Amino acid sequence: MTRVLFVEDEPWGVRPYFSSLQRDDFECTLAHGFDEAIAKLQTEKYDALSLDIMFSRGKKSREKIESRLAGLHLLELIRKGEIPNCDPNIKIIVLTAVPNKQVEQKIKSLGVMAYLKKPVAFHKVIEALKNLRN
Repeated sequence: MTRVLFVEDEPWGVRPYFSSLQRDDFECTLAHGFDEAIAKLQTEKYDALSLDIMFSRGKKSREKIESRLAGLHLLELIRKGEIPNCDPNIKIIVLTAVPNKQVEQKIKSLGVMAYLKKPVAFHKVIEALKNLRN
């Protein structure tokens, strides 16, 4: 079974993927914002992460984070190995509507497997997640 954590503040945007992925032996979990994502990554083992970029920055972060870049900050923490018990090399796809070329370049430089801009076709997201198994 492949375990995927979706970090997304608008669950209606990702829940449709869950049933399709579950048929292919994926276990899907949702984190609504920064604090919840950190807590889940520290306590659970995931094979992959689907990451939005703009979501609640939470209250537990030691740093001031802009909500529009909370996902980028989370990605940086993961890659730097600053989240206890989280594999810094976890496979990640980014699923976002943030239209900023500099942010996009920074995200891609952090080794994501796919960068998908919303709105994106349903089958492209499913395909990107299934490709994480390879």
